[in-house]
Amino acid sequence: MPTERARKAGTAILAVTLVCGASACSVIPTGGKSVVAVDNERKGNPLGDPYARVIAMPPKAAWSPEEVVTGFRAAMASPDDPDFQIARQYLTGDFANNWNPHSGVTVYRQGDYEKFAPLREGDKHAQVTLKGTKTAIIDQDGRYRPSGGPLNQPFTLAKEAGGEWRISAAPDGLLLSEADVARGYLPVDLYFLDSHWKGLVVDQVRVPIDPAANFAKTTVERLLQGPSSSLKGSVRSALADTELIDVTTENNRVVVDLTRRVDPDLIDPMSAQLAATLTALTKGGWGFEVKVNGESYYADTPLQIDAQEQSNFDPWTTPDTVTSFYLADGALWLLDKENVGRPVPGRAGQKKNALTRPAISGQPVQQVAALAQDGRSVSVAPLAAGGEWRVWATGESLIQPSWDRYNTLWTVDRPNDHTSIVTRHDGDNKHRYRVSAPDLETAYVKSLKVARDGVHVAVVVKDGLGEQVHIGTVIGERENTRIANLQTVVDSEGKRTIKDIAWKDGKTLYALTGKSELLEASVTAEPKPLAFDSRIGIESITALDSILLAGAKDDQGNRQVLYWTSTKWEPLVKNETGSTDFTENGPSAPAFPLG
Repeated sequence: MPTERARKAGTAILAVTLVCGASACSVIPTGGKSVVAVDNERKGNPLGDPYARVIAMPPKAAWSPEEVVTGFRAAMASPDDPDFQIARQYLTGDFANNWNPHSGVTVYRQGDYEKFAPLREGDKHAQVTLKGTKTAIIDQDGRYRPSGGPLNQPFTLAKEAGGEWRISAAPDGLLLSEADVARGYLPVDLYFLDSHWKGLVVDQVRVPIDPAANFAKTTVERLLQGPSSSLKGSVRSALADTELIDVTTENNRVVVDLTRRVDPDLIDPMSAQLAATLTALTKGGWGFEVKVNGESYYADTPLQIDAQEQSNFDPWTTPDTVTSFYLADGALWLLDKENVGRPVPGRAGQKKNALTRPAISGQPVQQVAALAQDGRSVSVAPLAAGGEWRVWATGESLIQPSWDRYNTLWTVDRPNDHTSIVTRHDGDNKHRYRVSAPDLETAYVKSLKVARDGVHVAVVVKDGLGEQVHIGTVIGERENTRIANLQTVVDSEGKRTIKDIAWKDGKTLYALTGKSELLEASVTAEPKPLAFDSRIGIESITALDSILLAGAKDDQGNRQVLYWTSTKWEPLVKNETGSTDFTENGPSAPAFPLG
Protein backbone atom coordinates (compact mmCIF):
# COMPACT_ATOMS: atom_id res chain seq x y z
CA MET A 1 0.00 0.00 0.00
CA PRO A 2 1.21 3.62 -0.41
CA THR A 3 3.35 5.08 2.32
CA GLU A 4 2.10 8.14 4.21
CA ARG A 5 4.67 10.22 2.39
CA ALA A 6 3.43 8.90 -0.97
CA ARG A 7 -0.12 9.87 -0.06
CA LYS A 8 0.97 13.40 0.80
CA ALA A 9 3.06 13.73 -2.35
CA GLY A 10 0.20 12.47 -4.51
CA THR A 11 -2.18 14.96 -2.89
CA ALA A 12 0.18 17.86 -3.50
CA ILE A 13 0.76 16.86 -7.12
CA LEU A 14 -2.86 16.16 -7.96
CA ALA A 15 -4.27 19.15 -6.10
CA VAL A 16 -3.51 21.36 -9.08
CA THR A 17 -6.10 19.44 -11.06
CA LEU A 18 -8.86 19.76 -8.49
CA VAL A 19 -9.06 23.44 -7.62
CA CYS A 20 -10.90 24.93 -10.57
CA GLY A 21 -12.98 21.94 -11.58
CA ALA A 22 -15.01 22.84 -14.65
CA SER A 23 -14.47 26.60 -14.43
CA ALA A 24 -12.49 28.45 -17.07
CA CYS A 25 -9.42 29.42 -15.06
CA SER A 26 -5.71 28.71 -14.94
CA VAL A 27 -4.06 26.87 -12.09
CA ILE A 28 -0.44 27.54 -11.17
CA PRO A 29 1.28 25.45 -8.49
CA THR A 30 3.49 27.25 -6.00
CA GLY A 31 6.16 25.03 -4.52
CA GLY A 32 4.08 21.86 -4.82
CA LYS A 33 2.28 22.68 -1.55
CA SER A 34 -0.59 24.86 -2.70
CA VAL A 35 -2.06 26.45 -5.81
CA VAL A 36 -3.17 29.87 -6.95
CA ALA A 37 -6.08 30.29 -9.36
CA VAL A 38 -6.00 33.21 -11.80
CA ASP A 39 -8.61 34.41 -14.25
CA ASN A 40 -8.36 33.01 -17.75
CA GLU A 41 -7.25 35.68 -20.18
CA ARG A 42 -9.85 34.55 -22.72
CA LYS A 43 -12.76 34.75 -20.31
CA GLY A 44 -15.93 35.74 -22.16
CA ASN A 45 -14.73 34.32 -25.48
CA PRO A 46 -17.05 31.49 -26.56
CA LEU A 47 -13.98 29.64 -27.81
CA GLY A 48 -12.01 30.20 -24.60
CA ASP A 49 -10.54 27.43 -22.51
CA PRO A 50 -13.32 25.21 -21.08
CA TYR A 51 -10.96 23.55 -18.64
CA ALA A 52 -8.66 24.03 -15.69
CA ARG A 53 -4.99 24.25 -16.53
CA VAL A 54 -2.67 21.79 -14.87
CA ILE A 55 1.05 22.39 -14.61
CA ALA A 56 3.26 19.35 -14.05
CA MET A 57 5.74 19.31 -11.15
CA PRO A 58 9.29 17.92 -11.44
CA PRO A 59 10.40 15.19 -9.02
CA LYS A 60 11.96 15.96 -5.63
CA ALA A 61 15.32 14.56 -4.62
CA ALA A 62 14.16 12.64 -1.56
CA TRP A 63 11.06 11.04 -3.02
CA SER A 64 10.51 7.32 -2.54
CA PRO A 65 9.76 4.96 -5.48
CA GLU A 66 5.99 5.27 -4.85
CA GLU A 67 6.25 9.06 -4.79
CA VAL A 68 8.20 9.07 -8.05
CA VAL A 69 5.57 6.89 -9.75
CA THR A 70 2.80 9.09 -8.34
CA GLY A 71 4.54 12.18 -9.70
CA PHE A 72 5.06 10.54 -13.08
CA ARG A 73 1.39 9.63 -13.30
CA ALA A 74 0.41 13.22 -12.51
CA ALA A 75 2.90 14.64 -15.03
CA MET A 76 1.48 12.40 -17.78
CA ALA A 77 -1.91 14.02 -17.12
CA SER A 78 -0.76 17.65 -17.58
CA PRO A 79 -2.06 19.38 -20.72
CA ASP A 80 0.38 22.22 -20.03
CA ASP A 81 3.32 19.92 -20.83
CA PRO A 82 2.32 18.61 -24.29
CA ASP A 83 5.87 17.45 -25.06
CA PHE A 84 6.10 15.64 -21.69
CA GLN A 85 9.36 17.30 -20.77
CA ILE A 86 8.49 17.25 -17.06
CA ALA A 87 7.29 13.65 -17.25
CA ARG A 88 10.64 12.60 -18.75
CA GLN A 89 12.43 14.01 -15.71
CA TYR A 90 10.99 11.07 -13.76
CA LEU A 91 12.78 8.61 -16.07
CA THR A 92 16.35 7.43 -16.32
CA GLY A 93 18.34 8.96 -19.16
CA ASP A 94 18.19 5.93 -21.45
CA PHE A 95 14.50 5.30 -20.84
CA ALA A 96 13.62 9.00 -21.26
CA ASN A 97 15.05 8.85 -24.79
CA ASN A 98 13.10 5.70 -25.68
CA TRP A 99 9.75 6.26 -23.98
CA ASN A 100 6.98 7.02 -26.49
CA PRO A 101 4.03 8.83 -24.85
CA HIS A 102 2.15 9.13 -28.16
CA SER A 103 1.34 5.44 -28.74
CA GLY A 104 -2.11 5.64 -27.13
CA VAL A 105 -3.75 6.00 -23.74
CA THR A 106 -4.81 3.36 -21.23
CA VAL A 107 -7.65 4.64 -19.05
CA TYR A 108 -8.18 3.15 -15.62
CA ARG A 109 -10.36 3.55 -12.58
CA GLN A 110 -8.35 4.95 -9.70
CA GLY A 111 -6.23 2.15 -8.24
CA ASP A 112 -3.67 1.60 -5.53
CA TYR A 113 -0.10 0.39 -5.25
CA GLU A 114 0.61 -3.24 -4.55
CA LYS A 115 2.39 -3.85 -1.27
CA PHE A 116 6.00 -4.91 -1.71
CA ALA A 117 8.87 -5.75 0.63
CA PRO A 118 10.45 -2.68 2.31
CA LEU A 119 13.57 -1.40 0.61
CA ARG A 120 16.86 -2.20 2.28
CA GLU A 121 19.78 0.15 2.57
CA GLY A 122 21.89 -0.14 -0.53
CA ASP A 123 19.08 -1.34 -2.82
CA LYS A 124 19.57 0.00 -6.34
CA HIS A 125 16.37 -1.28 -7.92
CA ALA A 126 12.70 -1.29 -6.97
CA GLN A 127 9.34 -2.13 -8.50
CA VAL A 128 6.05 -0.36 -7.94
CA THR A 129 2.89 -1.98 -9.33
CA LEU A 130 -0.29 0.01 -9.90
CA LYS A 131 -3.45 -2.04 -9.40
CA GLY A 132 -6.85 -0.98 -10.63
CA THR A 133 -9.47 -1.57 -13.31
CA LYS A 134 -8.84 -0.78 -16.96
CA THR A 135 -11.88 0.96 -18.45
CA ALA A 136 -10.90 2.20 -21.93
CA ILE A 137 -8.26 2.67 -24.60
CA ILE A 138 -7.70 5.88 -26.55
CA ASP A 139 -5.92 5.13 -29.81
CA GLN A 140 -3.27 7.36 -31.34
CA ASP A 141 -5.90 8.93 -33.57
CA GLY A 142 -8.24 9.70 -30.65
CA ARG A 143 -10.64 6.77 -31.00
CA TYR A 144 -12.07 5.95 -27.56
CA ARG A 145 -12.92 2.30 -26.95
CA PRO A 146 -14.29 0.88 -23.71
CA SER A 147 -12.03 -1.96 -22.60
CA GLY A 148 -12.57 -3.67 -19.26
CA GLY A 149 -10.32 -5.91 -17.23
CA PRO A 150 -7.85 -5.70 -14.37
CA LEU A 151 -4.97 -3.25 -14.43
CA ASN A 152 -1.69 -4.70 -13.18
CA GLN A 153 0.96 -2.24 -14.30
CA PRO A 154 4.54 -2.56 -12.99
CA PHE A 155 7.05 0.33 -12.94
CA THR A 156 10.73 -0.57 -12.56
CA LEU A 157 12.92 2.02 -10.85
CA ALA A 158 16.68 2.47 -10.51
CA LYS A 159 18.62 4.60 -8.03
CA GLU A 160 20.87 6.98 -9.95
CA ALA A 161 24.33 8.18 -8.92
CA GLY A 162 22.95 11.10 -6.93
CA GLY A 163 20.77 8.75 -4.90
CA GLU A 164 17.49 9.74 -6.57
CA TRP A 165 14.98 7.13 -7.77
CA ARG A 166 14.02 7.25 -11.44
CA ILE A 167 11.81 4.99 -13.57
CA SER A 168 13.87 2.72 -15.82
CA ALA A 169 11.04 0.67 -17.38
CA ALA A 170 7.35 1.38 -17.98
CA PRO A 171 4.91 0.92 -20.87
CA ASP A 172 4.82 3.25 -23.85
CA GLY A 173 1.81 5.50 -24.09
CA LEU A 174 -0.01 7.27 -21.30
CA LEU A 175 -1.59 5.74 -18.23
CA LEU A 176 -4.41 8.07 -17.17
CA SER A 177 -7.21 7.78 -14.65
CA GLU A 178 -10.79 8.47 -15.70
CA ALA A 179 -10.53 11.81 -13.89
CA ASP A 180 -7.33 12.64 -15.80
CA VAL A 181 -9.07 11.99 -19.11
CA ALA A 182 -12.11 14.04 -18.08
CA ARG A 183 -9.82 17.00 -17.36
CA GLY A 184 -7.30 16.65 -20.14
CA TYR A 185 -9.41 15.43 -23.07
CA LEU A 186 -12.71 16.55 -24.49
CA PRO A 187 -15.03 14.31 -26.53
CA VAL A 188 -15.58 15.76 -30.00
CA ASP A 189 -17.80 14.75 -32.89
CA LEU A 190 -15.89 15.29 -36.11
CA TYR A 191 -17.90 15.20 -39.32
CA PHE A 192 -16.69 13.80 -42.61
CA LEU A 193 -18.38 13.07 -45.94
CA ASP A 194 -19.62 9.83 -47.39
CA SER A 195 -18.14 8.45 -50.59
CA HIS A 196 -20.78 10.27 -52.65
CA TRP A 197 -19.95 13.67 -51.08
CA LYS A 198 -23.64 13.95 -50.17
CA GLY A 199 -23.95 12.92 -46.53
CA LEU A 200 -22.25 13.62 -43.22
CA VAL A 201 -20.65 10.87 -41.16
CA VAL A 202 -19.74 11.38 -37.51
CA ASP A 203 -16.41 10.29 -36.06
CA GLN A 204 -16.32 10.33 -32.25
CA VAL A 205 -12.85 11.06 -30.91
CA ARG A 206 -11.11 12.42 -27.81
CA VAL A 207 -8.91 15.44 -28.45
CA PRO A 208 -6.20 16.37 -25.92
CA ILE A 209 -6.40 19.91 -24.62
CA ASP A 210 -3.77 22.29 -25.94
CA PRO A 211 -3.38 25.32 -23.60
CA ALA A 212 -1.70 27.26 -26.42
CA ALA A 213 -4.88 27.23 -28.55
CA ASN A 214 -8.61 27.61 -28.07
CA PHE A 215 -10.41 24.34 -28.29
CA ALA A 216 -12.15 25.19 -31.55
CA LYS A 217 -8.77 25.59 -33.22
CA THR A 218 -7.60 22.29 -31.76
CA THR A 219 -10.78 20.63 -33.04
CA VAL A 220 -10.47 21.99 -36.59
CA GLU A 221 -6.81 20.96 -36.65
CA ARG A 222 -7.91 17.46 -35.70
CA LEU A 223 -10.63 17.55 -38.39
CA LEU A 224 -8.03 18.41 -41.01
CA GLN A 225 -5.92 15.41 -39.95
CA GLY A 226 -8.63 13.11 -41.29
CA PRO A 227 -10.80 10.38 -39.78
CA SER A 228 -9.86 7.90 -37.11
CA SER A 229 -8.84 4.38 -38.09
CA SER A 230 -12.42 3.13 -37.74
CA LEU A 231 -13.54 5.28 -40.71
CA LYS A 232 -10.48 5.21 -42.94
CA GLY A 233 -11.50 4.13 -46.42
CA SER A 234 -15.16 4.89 -45.68
CA VAL A 235 -15.28 8.69 -45.74
CA ARG A 236 -13.85 11.73 -47.47
CA SER A 237 -13.08 15.29 -46.45
CA ALA A 238 -13.49 18.53 -48.39
CA LEU A 239 -10.66 19.94 -46.26
CA ALA A 240 -8.05 17.35 -47.22
CA ASP A 241 -5.91 19.75 -49.29
CA THR A 242 -5.75 22.79 -47.03
CA GLU A 243 -4.22 23.68 -43.66
CA LEU A 244 -5.42 25.75 -40.74
CA ILE A 245 -3.95 29.11 -39.78
CA ASP A 246 -6.23 30.01 -36.88
CA VAL A 247 -9.76 30.02 -35.47
CA THR A 248 -10.92 33.32 -34.01
CA THR A 249 -14.12 35.29 -33.46
CA GLU A 250 -15.23 38.38 -35.33
CA ASN A 251 -18.62 40.13 -35.51
CA ASN A 252 -20.37 37.31 -33.61
CA ARG A 253 -18.97 34.75 -35.98
CA VAL A 254 -16.39 32.02 -35.60
CA VAL A 255 -13.76 32.65 -38.26
CA VAL A 256 -11.80 29.71 -39.68
CA ASP A 257 -8.69 30.91 -41.53
CA LEU A 258 -7.29 28.43 -44.05
CA THR A 259 -4.15 28.41 -46.19
CA ARG A 260 -5.92 27.71 -49.48
CA ARG A 261 -9.35 27.51 -51.08
CA VAL A 262 -11.07 24.21 -51.78
CA ASP A 263 -12.42 23.14 -55.14
CA PRO A 264 -15.61 25.13 -55.95
CA ASP A 265 -17.65 21.91 -55.99
CA LEU A 266 -16.56 21.23 -52.40
CA ILE A 267 -17.58 24.53 -50.83
CA ASP A 268 -20.98 23.24 -49.69
CA PRO A 269 -19.54 19.97 -48.31
CA MET A 270 -16.77 21.91 -46.54
CA SER A 271 -19.29 24.31 -45.03
CA ALA A 272 -21.38 21.40 -43.77
CA GLN A 273 -18.34 19.71 -42.24
CA LEU A 274 -17.29 22.84 -40.37
CA ALA A 275 -20.79 23.76 -39.20
CA ALA A 276 -21.55 20.25 -37.96
CA THR A 277 -18.22 19.96 -36.14
CA LEU A 278 -18.21 23.43 -34.55
CA THR A 279 -21.87 23.97 -33.69
CA ALA A 280 -21.66 21.83 -30.55
CA LEU A 281 -18.61 23.79 -29.34
CA THR A 282 -20.32 27.14 -29.79
CA LYS A 283 -23.62 25.89 -28.32
CA GLY A 284 -25.35 26.54 -31.63
CA GLY A 285 -25.59 30.32 -31.22
CA TRP A 286 -22.84 31.44 -33.58
CA GLY A 287 -22.49 31.54 -37.35
CA PHE A 288 -19.25 30.81 -39.14
CA GLU A 289 -17.00 32.37 -41.75
CA VAL A 290 -14.14 30.93 -43.77
CA LYS A 291 -11.19 33.09 -44.74
CA VAL A 292 -8.03 32.32 -46.69
CA ASN A 293 -4.75 33.79 -45.45
CA GLY A 294 -6.69 36.36 -43.45
CA GLU A 295 -8.66 37.64 -46.46
CA SER A 296 -12.27 37.13 -47.52
CA TYR A 297 -12.83 33.78 -49.19
CA TYR A 298 -14.15 35.44 -52.33
CA ALA A 299 -12.62 38.56 -53.84
CA ASP A 300 -15.54 40.79 -52.98
CA THR A 301 -17.72 38.84 -50.52
CA PRO A 302 -17.10 36.67 -47.46
CA LEU A 303 -17.96 32.99 -47.26
CA GLN A 304 -20.44 32.90 -44.39
CA ILE A 305 -21.91 29.66 -43.06
CA ASP A 306 -25.18 29.34 -41.22
CA ALA A 307 -25.04 27.60 -37.86
CA GLN A 308 -27.39 24.90 -39.22
CA GLU A 309 -25.73 24.45 -42.57
CA GLN A 310 -25.27 20.75 -41.87
CA SER A 311 -29.06 20.28 -41.79
CA ASN A 312 -29.45 21.99 -45.17
CA PHE A 313 -26.71 19.82 -46.64
CA ASP A 314 -27.78 16.52 -45.09
CA PRO A 315 -31.40 16.46 -43.84
CA TRP A 316 -30.81 13.15 -42.06
CA THR A 317 -28.65 14.90 -39.45
CA THR A 318 -31.75 16.55 -37.95
CA PRO A 319 -34.87 15.25 -39.71
CA ASP A 320 -37.69 17.79 -39.66
CA THR A 321 -40.34 15.48 -41.14
CA VAL A 322 -41.06 12.27 -39.28
CA THR A 323 -43.09 9.63 -41.09
CA SER A 324 -43.74 6.32 -39.39
CA PHE A 325 -45.19 3.09 -40.74
CA TYR A 326 -46.45 -0.12 -39.20
CA LEU A 327 -48.08 -3.44 -40.10
CA ALA A 328 -51.70 -4.33 -39.27
CA ASP A 329 -53.60 -7.34 -40.56
CA GLY A 330 -50.88 -8.00 -43.12
CA ALA A 331 -51.02 -4.49 -44.64
CA LEU A 332 -48.55 -1.62 -44.36
CA TRP A 333 -50.02 1.51 -42.80
CA LEU A 334 -48.85 5.12 -42.69
CA LEU A 335 -49.42 7.07 -39.47
CA ASP A 336 -50.83 10.58 -39.87
CA LYS A 337 -50.41 13.63 -37.63
CA GLU A 338 -53.36 12.55 -35.50
CA ASN A 339 -51.74 9.17 -34.90
CA VAL A 340 -54.42 7.47 -36.98
CA GLY A 341 -53.22 5.07 -39.65
CA ARG A 342 -54.19 4.63 -43.26
CA PRO A 343 -53.05 1.93 -45.69
CA VAL A 344 -50.24 2.93 -48.02
CA PRO A 345 -50.98 3.00 -51.76
CA GLY A 346 -50.19 0.00 -53.89
CA ARG A 347 -50.14 -3.70 -53.15
CA ALA A 348 -48.25 -3.20 -49.86
CA GLY A 349 -51.32 -1.50 -48.38
CA GLN A 350 -53.62 -4.43 -49.05
CA LYS A 351 -54.51 -6.81 -46.22
CA LYS A 352 -53.43 -10.40 -45.80
CA ASN A 353 -49.94 -9.97 -47.21
CA ALA A 354 -47.87 -12.88 -45.91
CA LEU A 355 -44.96 -10.59 -45.06
CA THR A 356 -43.30 -9.35 -41.89
CA ARG A 357 -40.56 -7.02 -40.59
CA PRO A 358 -40.90 -4.13 -43.12
CA ALA A 359 -38.02 -1.82 -44.01
CA ILE A 360 -38.76 1.55 -45.64
CA SER A 361 -36.40 3.20 -48.11
CA GLY A 362 -35.73 6.93 -48.41
CA GLN A 363 -36.93 9.31 -51.09
CA PRO A 364 -37.43 10.17 -53.90
CA VAL A 365 -38.96 6.80 -54.81
CA GLN A 366 -40.05 5.24 -51.55
CA GLN A 367 -40.27 1.48 -51.35
CA VAL A 368 -40.93 -1.13 -48.72
CA ALA A 369 -38.95 -4.33 -48.39
CA ALA A 370 -40.37 -7.11 -46.26
CA LEU A 371 -39.44 -10.60 -45.18
CA ALA A 372 -41.64 -13.55 -45.99
CA GLN A 373 -43.02 -15.35 -42.95
CA ASP A 374 -41.05 -18.47 -43.80
CA GLY A 375 -37.83 -16.42 -44.01
CA ARG A 376 -36.97 -17.69 -47.49
CA SER A 377 -37.56 -14.54 -49.57
CA VAL A 378 -37.49 -10.73 -49.41
CA SER A 379 -39.96 -8.80 -51.56
CA VAL A 380 -40.04 -5.10 -52.48
CA ALA A 381 -42.99 -2.91 -53.48
CA PRO A 382 -43.14 0.83 -54.38
CA LEU A 383 -45.35 2.89 -52.07
CA ALA A 384 -47.38 4.22 -54.98
CA ALA A 385 -50.64 3.45 -56.72
CA GLY A 386 -50.22 0.28 -58.69
CA GLY A 387 -47.03 -0.67 -56.86
CA GLU A 388 -46.61 -4.45 -57.04
CA TRP A 389 -44.51 -6.82 -54.95
CA ARG A 390 -41.37 -8.21 -56.56
CA VAL A 391 -39.08 -10.81 -55.07
CA TRP A 392 -35.57 -9.36 -54.75
CA ALA A 393 -33.83 -12.05 -52.73
CA THR A 394 -34.28 -15.72 -51.92
CA GLY A 395 -32.35 -17.97 -49.57
CA GLU A 396 -32.42 -20.68 -46.94
CA SER A 397 -32.90 -18.36 -43.95
CA LEU A 398 -33.01 -14.60 -44.57
CA ILE A 399 -33.11 -11.84 -41.96
CA GLN A 400 -35.03 -8.56 -42.01
CA PRO A 401 -33.70 -6.43 -44.90
CA SER A 402 -32.19 -2.98 -44.43
CA TRP A 403 -32.07 0.01 -46.79
CA ASP A 404 -29.27 2.56 -46.92
CA ARG A 405 -29.46 6.18 -48.05
CA TYR A 406 -28.44 5.25 -51.62
CA ASN A 407 -31.56 3.09 -52.13
CA THR A 408 -29.42 0.00 -51.76
CA LEU A 409 -31.07 -2.98 -50.09
CA TRP A 410 -28.99 -5.18 -47.78
CA THR A 411 -29.89 -8.81 -47.13
CA VAL A 412 -28.25 -11.65 -45.21
CA ASP A 413 -28.82 -15.34 -45.90
CA ARG A 414 -27.82 -18.08 -43.44
CA PRO A 415 -27.57 -21.42 -45.26
CA ASN A 416 -26.51 -23.05 -41.97
CA ASP A 417 -25.85 -22.15 -38.35
CA HIS A 418 -22.27 -21.03 -38.94
CA THR A 419 -22.43 -19.25 -42.30
CA SER A 420 -23.83 -15.83 -43.24
CA ILE A 421 -23.81 -14.32 -46.73
CA VAL A 422 -24.24 -10.53 -46.96
CA THR A 423 -25.57 -9.11 -50.23
CA ARG A 424 -26.33 -5.59 -51.39
CA HIS A 425 -28.89 -4.99 -54.14
CA ASP A 426 -28.28 -1.75 -56.06
CA GLY A 427 -30.70 0.26 -58.12
CA ASP A 428 -33.85 -1.61 -59.10
CA ASN A 429 -32.25 -4.94 -58.13
CA LYS A 430 -30.47 -4.97 -61.48
CA HIS A 431 -27.15 -5.57 -59.77
CA ARG A 432 -26.38 -7.76 -56.76
CA TYR A 433 -23.03 -7.86 -55.05
CA ARG A 434 -21.78 -10.18 -52.39
CA VAL A 435 -20.28 -8.14 -49.57
CA SER A 436 -16.90 -9.18 -48.18
CA ALA A 437 -17.35 -9.56 -44.43
CA PRO A 438 -14.71 -11.98 -43.07
CA ASP A 439 -15.81 -11.54 -39.47
CA LEU A 440 -19.41 -12.42 -40.35
CA GLU A 441 -19.08 -15.09 -43.03
CA THR A 442 -18.35 -17.82 -40.49
CA ALA A 443 -20.87 -16.58 -37.91
CA TYR A 444 -24.65 -16.67 -37.48
CA VAL A 445 -25.98 -13.16 -38.14
CA LYS A 446 -29.37 -12.43 -36.57
CA SER A 447 -29.71 -8.82 -37.67
CA LEU A 448 -27.93 -6.23 -39.81
CA LYS A 449 -28.90 -2.55 -39.96
CA VAL A 450 -27.11 0.15 -41.96
CA ALA A 451 -27.20 3.57 -40.30
CA ARG A 452 -28.72 6.56 -42.07
CA ASP A 453 -25.26 7.91 -42.85
CA GLY A 454 -24.73 4.93 -45.17
CA VAL A 455 -21.38 4.12 -43.55
CA HIS A 456 -21.94 2.73 -40.05
CA VAL A 457 -23.47 -0.73 -39.77
CA ALA A 458 -24.74 -2.65 -36.74
CA VAL A 459 -24.81 -6.43 -36.59
CA VAL A 460 -26.20 -8.96 -34.11
CA VAL A 461 -24.13 -12.15 -34.06
CA LYS A 462 -24.93 -15.39 -32.25
CA ASP A 463 -22.32 -17.86 -31.08
CA GLY A 464 -21.86 -20.44 -28.33
CA LEU A 465 -21.46 -17.74 -25.67
CA GLY A 466 -24.67 -15.92 -26.52
CA GLU A 467 -25.46 -12.93 -28.71
CA GLN A 468 -23.45 -9.77 -29.21
CA VAL A 469 -24.02 -6.47 -31.00
CA HIS A 470 -21.19 -5.09 -33.12
CA ILE A 471 -20.78 -1.75 -34.89
CA GLY A 472 -18.56 -1.51 -37.97
CA THR A 473 -18.17 0.44 -41.18
CA VAL A 474 -19.00 -0.07 -44.85
CA ILE A 475 -16.01 0.42 -47.14
CA GLY A 476 -16.19 0.55 -50.94
CA GLU A 477 -19.02 0.18 -53.42
CA ARG A 478 -20.57 -2.43 -55.67
CA GLU A 479 -18.40 -5.54 -56.01
CA ASN A 480 -15.71 -3.93 -53.83
CA THR A 481 -17.95 -3.51 -50.81
CA ARG A 482 -16.75 -4.85 -47.48
CA ILE A 483 -17.69 -4.56 -43.82
CA ALA A 484 -14.75 -3.89 -41.52
CA ASN A 485 -13.69 -2.43 -38.15
CA LEU A 486 -16.29 -4.36 -36.17
CA GLN A 487 -16.29 -3.46 -32.48
CA THR A 488 -18.42 -5.10 -29.79
CA VAL A 489 -20.82 -2.64 -28.14
CA VAL A 490 -23.13 -5.13 -26.36
CA ASP A 491 -21.54 -8.36 -25.20
CA SER A 492 -23.12 -11.73 -24.47
CA GLU A 493 -23.10 -11.24 -20.70
CA GLY A 494 -25.47 -13.67 -19.00
CA LYS A 495 -26.14 -15.36 -22.35
CA ARG A 496 -28.51 -12.52 -23.21
CA THR A 497 -30.46 -12.65 -26.43
CA ILE A 498 -31.00 -9.67 -28.72
CA LYS A 499 -34.47 -9.34 -30.25
CA ASP A 500 -33.88 -6.25 -32.34
CA ILE A 501 -31.62 -3.25 -32.97
CA ALA A 502 -32.35 0.24 -34.29
CA TRP A 503 -30.14 3.22 -35.10
CA LYS A 504 -30.98 6.44 -33.29
CA ASP A 505 -28.45 8.42 -35.35
CA GLY A 506 -25.01 7.87 -36.79
CA LYS A 507 -23.39 7.20 -33.43
CA THR A 508 -26.04 5.75 -31.10
CA LEU A 509 -27.80 2.41 -31.35
CA TYR A 510 -30.69 0.89 -29.41
CA ALA A 511 -30.70 -2.83 -28.60
CA LEU A 512 -33.74 -4.76 -27.40
CA THR A 513 -32.98 -7.85 -25.33
CA GLY A 514 -35.08 -10.98 -25.00
CA LYS A 515 -36.28 -9.76 -21.60
CA SER A 516 -37.72 -6.54 -23.09
CA GLU A 517 -34.80 -4.56 -21.69
CA LEU A 518 -33.83 -1.58 -23.81
CA LEU A 519 -30.13 -0.67 -24.04
CA GLU A 520 -28.46 2.39 -25.53
CA ALA A 521 -25.06 1.56 -27.04
CA SER A 522 -22.23 3.24 -28.92
CA VAL A 523 -18.57 2.61 -29.67
CA THR A 524 -17.49 5.12 -27.01
CA ALA A 525 -19.44 3.97 -23.94
CA GLU A 526 -20.63 0.90 -22.14
CA PRO A 527 -24.28 0.02 -22.91
CA LYS A 528 -26.73 1.96 -20.77
CA PRO A 529 -30.11 0.51 -19.71
CA LEU A 530 -33.02 2.78 -20.66
CA ALA A 531 -36.11 0.76 -19.90
CA PHE A 532 -37.19 -2.54 -18.46
CA ASP A 533 -40.74 -3.76 -18.02
CA SER A 534 -41.27 -7.51 -18.18
CA ARG A 535 -45.05 -6.97 -18.33
CA ILE A 536 -44.71 -5.49 -21.81
CA GLY A 537 -43.92 -8.00 -24.54
CA ILE A 538 -41.86 -5.84 -26.87
CA GLU A 539 -41.13 -7.59 -30.17
CA SER A 540 -39.37 -4.97 -32.32
CA ILE A 541 -38.06 -1.40 -32.22
CA THR A 542 -37.35 1.46 -34.63
CA ALA A 543 -35.90 4.91 -34.02
CA LEU A 544 -35.36 8.26 -35.69
CA ASP A 545 -33.33 10.85 -33.81
CA SER A 546 -35.04 11.26 -30.42
CA ILE A 547 -38.17 9.24 -31.32
CA LEU A 548 -38.24 5.58 -30.35
CA LEU A 549 -41.10 3.22 -31.22
CA ALA A 550 -41.75 -0.41 -30.34
CA GLY A 551 -44.10 -3.10 -31.53
CA ALA A 552 -45.59 -4.94 -28.54
CA LYS A 553 -48.02 -7.74 -27.70
CA ASP A 554 -49.77 -8.07 -24.34
CA ASP A 555 -50.69 -11.24 -22.41
CA GLN A 556 -53.98 -11.53 -24.34
CA GLY A 557 -52.19 -11.37 -27.69
CA ASN A 558 -53.39 -7.85 -28.51
CA ARG A 559 -50.91 -5.72 -30.44
CA GLN A 560 -49.99 -2.04 -30.28
CA VAL A 561 -47.22 0.32 -31.31
CA LEU A 562 -45.69 2.09 -28.32
CA TYR A 563 -43.56 5.21 -28.07
CA TRP A 564 -40.92 5.88 -25.44
CA THR A 565 -41.57 9.03 -23.36
CA SER A 566 -38.07 8.91 -21.79
CA THR A 567 -39.60 7.35 -18.66
CA LYS A 568 -42.15 4.79 -19.86
CA TRP A 569 -43.88 3.22 -22.85
CA GLU A 570 -47.21 4.66 -24.04
CA PRO A 571 -49.60 3.47 -26.80
CA LEU A 572 -49.29 5.47 -30.00
CA VAL A 573 -51.68 4.35 -32.72
CA LYS A 574 -55.36 5.33 -32.52
CA ASN A 575 -58.29 3.96 -34.46
CA GLU A 576 -60.85 6.19 -36.16
CA THR A 577 -62.75 6.64 -32.88
CA GLY A 578 -59.63 7.79 -31.04
CA SER A 579 -59.14 4.59 -29.06
CA THR A 580 -55.70 2.95 -28.63
CA ASP A 581 -57.19 -0.52 -28.00
CA PHE A 582 -56.58 -3.11 -30.71
CA THR A 583 -56.87 -6.90 -31.16
CA GLU A 584 -54.33 -9.48 -32.28
CA ASN A 585 -54.51 -7.98 -35.78
CA GLY A 586 -53.61 -4.53 -34.46
CA PRO A 587 -50.52 -2.42 -35.11
CA SER A 588 -47.11 -4.13 -35.03
CA ALA A 589 -43.59 -3.86 -36.47
CA PRO A 590 -43.23 -0.04 -36.61
CA ALA A 591 -40.71 1.31 -39.11
CA PHE A 592 -39.11 4.65 -39.90
CA PRO A 593 -37.49 5.32 -43.28
CA LEU A 594 -33.95 3.90 -43.32
CA GLY A 595 -34.67 2.47 -39.85
